[in-house]
Amino acid sequence: MDITVCHMPPGTSKWNKIEHRLFSHISMNWRGRPLTGHDVIVNSIAATTTRTGLKVHAEVDTGTYDTGIKVADSDSDSDSDIDALPMHRHRFHGDWNYTLHPQPGDTTSAARNPRSASRPSTQPCTGCLRNPELTGMPEPALDELVGQLAQKVDELREQRRLQQRGGERIRARGAVAKDKLTTADRVLATVLYLRKLGTRDLLAQLFGVNGSTLTRAVHQIQPLLAEYGYTVPPSTARFRTPADVTAFLKNSSPAEIKSAC
Repeated sequence: MDITVCHMPPGTSKWNKIEHRLFSHISMNWRGRPLTGHDVIVNSIAATTTRTGLKVHAEVDTGTYDTGIKVADSDSDSDSDIDALPMHRHRFHGDWNYTLHPQPGDTTSAARNPRSASRPSTQPCTGCLRNPELTGMPEPALDELVGQLAQKVDELREQRRLQQRGGERIRARGAVAKDKLTTADRVLATVLYLRKLGTRDLLAQLFGVNGSTLTRAVHQIQPLLAEYGYTVPPSTARFRTPADVTAFLKNSSPAEIKSAC
């Protein structure tokens, strides 16, 4: 079966409907009676009724459960095992709302060793990251933003390289190794970073670079956005892995996104 999990955000338990519709009536029926044993607890809960038709079923769970069991032997393995689950994170706060799907194929063997199940590549293409659902702006607006910043970015990079060389360039442009990120990729990566879609390491994986390269790009583009008066509001979507981004893009429907800048 599919299991959908929706966590209550921290500090919002007073809005949890079970507090209003169940626990409050159990507390009134309990009336401060000393809970001296399991039978008293279960009977106090099971005897709870209301004039509007609330009925409660309660029984003692006599099973025994081992304590201290973790998903894996170490925290790093735990993260990888969780990421291996067939999980679809919802568009609105995917860290709080997600659906777990049945394991494909042999669920018994997959449950014993989640990492033994082979999974196809789930890395989204860089062009897919321009999706308005991720950037918060239509693609023409993103292109316009790149065009406005491109000349300034080239000027700043040339100034930095001039300082590093200590003089004018000897070789022509393009004679040295190409940058790992184009200007358009730098702007796009910074927009996604400011949208708070995921960690720096996740964005680095999406663009195929290391974390330091992505950080330098953000430090270069972010001041320019502020200089030109662009603000990038954070998104409600959160992702942990490239597979989460791919699943999100697969399930997102095309929509008209107004420019957020």
